[in-house]
Amino acid sequence: MPAVSSSKLRAKNQHCLEMPTRSRKPIPRAPEPEPKKDDANDSDSGPEEAPKVNAPTNTSPPSDYTYAAWDKFLCKVPSRISAATKKIVEAKESIEQTPGEGLQSEGKNAFHSWAQAAEECRAKVADIVVECQRLNQKYRDPNFDLELNPFCVRSLDDKYPKGLPPDSADTPVFVKRIEDVFDNPQFFVDGASASDVHQGASGDCWFLAALMAVSAKRELIEDRLCVARDTKVDVYGFVFYRDGEWVYEIVDGLVFVNVGDVEPLTLIKNFDPEKKTGSYVGFNRDKYEELRVQLQRGGEALYFSHCKSNETWLPLIEKAYAKAHGDYYSIEGGFTSEGVEDLTGGVGVILNSNDIMDKDRFWKEQLSQVNQKYLFGGSTSATTMGLVGSHAYAVLQAWEGDNLRLLKIRNPWGDCEWEGDWADGSKLWTPTMMEKLQHTFGDDGIFWISYADFLKHFDTINRVRLLSTEEWRVSQCWTCVNVPWAVDFLDTKFVFTVEEKCSVVVVLCQPDDRYFWALRGRYFYALHFRIYKEGDESGRWIVRSMHSSGAEPEFTRSVSAEVEDLEPGTYHVIFKVIAQRQKEAKTASQAIMEYARARKEKLLAIGRKFDYAQSKGNLRAMEEANKKEKKQDSRDFVKAQAKRERKLSKLQLDRSRARKKRVQDALLQKRLAAEEERKANEEKPADATAGEAPVASEASDEKTESKTTLTPPETEASSQEGGETKATEGASNAEGAGSGETTAGAKDDGAVKAEDTAQSYENQTMTQPAEPKAAGGKGASDGQETLVAGFKGLAVEDSANDQRPRSRAPSPGARSDVSDASPAAEQMYDEDFDWNSDM
Repeated sequence: MPAVSSSKLRAKNQHCLEMPTRSRKPIPRAPEPEPKKDDANDSDSGPEEAPKVNAPTNTSPPSDYTYAAWDKFLCKVPSRISAATKKIVEAKESIEQTPGEGLQSEGKNAFHSWAQAAEECRAKVADIVVECQRLNQKYRDPNFDLELNPFCVRSLDDKYPKGLPPDSADTPVFVKRIEDVFDNPQFFVDGASASDVHQGASGDCWFLAALMAVSAKRELIEDRLCVARDTKVDVYGFVFYRDGEWVYEIVDGLVFVNVGDVEPLTLIKNFDPEKKTGSYVGFNRDKYEELRVQLQRGGEALYFSHCKSNETWLPLIEKAYAKAHGDYYSIEGGFTSEGVEDLTGGVGVILNSNDIMDKDRFWKEQLSQVNQKYLFGGSTSATTMGLVGSHAYAVLQAWEGDNLRLLKIRNPWGDCEWEGDWADGSKLWTPTMMEKLQHTFGDDGIFWISYADFLKHFDTINRVRLLSTEEWRVSQCWTCVNVPWAVDFLDTKFVFTVEEKCSVVVVLCQPDDRYFWALRGRYFYALHFRIYKEGDESGRWIVRSMHSSGAEPEFTRSVSAEVEDLEPGTYHVIFKVIAQRQKEAKTASQAIMEYARARKEKLLAIGRKFDYAQSKGNLRAMEEANKKEKKQDSRDFVKAQAKRERKLSKLQLDRSRARKKRVQDALLQKRLAAEEERKANEEKPADATAGEAPVASEASDEKTESKTTLTPPETEASSQEGGETKATEGASNAEGAGSGETTAGAKDDGAVKAEDTAQSYENQTMTQPAEPKAAGGKGASDGQETLVAGFKGLAVEDSANDQRPRSRAPSPGARSDVSDASPAAEQMYDEDFDWNSDM
């Protein structure tokens, strides 16, 4: 789910993207003419040819249809519009009235969104104040009740902040109102200051570092962040920037404290939190209540973040921020730049200090402008020289003079300071330098460090570009895309037009999933984009998104690019989304069905925010289209598979028939050749004195052997055993001496065609060639008619005891003293042939 300096994206796993484009001039959305698309690679060396935008492939990550499971859980969409669903309905109506795929806004002043949210927040607080005064009750937030709702601390999947034990009860800490903790609570004392911030049990150092960085510009907190409050009614309203717009949150004055009113107190000295060991300290029971009161009063009595004085702005802002994200657990861990974005509406990037090429230029153009054009934070990866590993710090000030470059840093803990050069107590400090930098020694978490040491020990730098709400205008568009496995630039693109030369910041971002983490599904998404000018024949990109080298791409919610003095014209933003799957994560559907009963209210609260975020990109329509496409693809696949199977079956049948025909033809040819050879041996030219009777000649060549015959040779034993076979010469045989020529060397007119011979053999019908005539008798080529007409009365009968083919009786006129010496015919059956061969 991503955005471009005013848009956002969700994919298949649907990704919702926003693309906001911010400039000092209005940037109306232009029509979408097709730019020239050429191939380009994504190397780091200079501009390249514009990429050819191919259609997304069909090989996509498995879809997680969130709304399908959500509809099963809700069963029915409520028809009544409540305050919680009003924004969702309005967003969906805006989408329906806006051309394109998602929510769009064009050329609005950056101040407009904040002013609208602040006005709504003030009106809502005013209504609450009137109601509470009428009822004579302090305000209690029904949607974020710390006493009655354990999921204000725990997440949907039942995880606690790091400071809380996993086996805690439903209400893990005790709750009191602000006025019961402080003797004289004050929202601000001399305004908001970085020195007021002290981290509590939650692991939200990144957010507190962002607050400290923003506190350097006090108006951002005092005027822009805290917009409405009534300390008597105990109601407070705050405005945060999220997903391309300002949103407000209203909370009550209930806060968590370390010590309750009724539980027994136990004093332990030398306590080891890892081993949970220590020594019990005896204590006068009469002093318990006095000690309890002391532990319940002041800022240090608060369980989460607090100020050392009686200021209350910090714990209440932290509570409102936790409510905006669902619970305190959701704000565990993050990047300082993202926190500053949420507080100011700026554009953040994460840098790796080792990737800075020209460190002198980086100081002059960026770090030296801290608290003016930029806000900075930093984090370390290892604990060294007093710095805490995996911890966020805020950069409060940059100073240059006397050939020195120094940075003022603060730890959200309020202690644990840098121990190197320019640390408290360092010999490098002189009274003159302390006066110039207005520095005092003390364990307050504030220290100075040289620019070189900062780059050496702070490996991650968080930078946020501040955008003046009066000067900058914002155009944004949301859409949904399907994310393919094959990484390539998508067909979907954003188009914007610059009418005058101006500075432009383009941001491609995805919805912040921190507040619906349990429903985010199985995928992380990394974003990248390029900008091309329409009509540029060179096809070279102008600028591309800046890689957040200080963080893994899939863990960053946005990428951006800034162009100074962009020329007028129409520009195309093409982008790609890279999906990375989490092996152990649940799909959104699985999470919904798992928590639908046990944690219904928590699921509904998160679901409303999820729906509002995804409705901007019209995710529901995308899911429905994907489901229809998947069903159609399944039907098409089944049809194609059946068609292939039918085609394959027909092909196999045709091949089988062809093989069988080839074998039959080969068998027929062999039988024909054997019959011709037999006849050649059997029907020798008659003796000159024999007259008209044919003489069966004895085979002179013993090497010639008939392998296949229609009629087995005659033997004396078989003749006697089988009885006498009579051959009657028909009248047609006598008349057969007529026209027709005989070929040279073939005086036997009884030869038959191959197919007739084979048929005669198969039917075991024995035929006798006609007695040759002097001249004009029909030859072998005259066909079966001659054979059948001449010997209609000839037949062969097999005895019951012997089914083998019988020998043929000697023809009339044959020499009785000469036996037929033709070789026996070879029996051939179908199983003698390989029907599956390719012969």
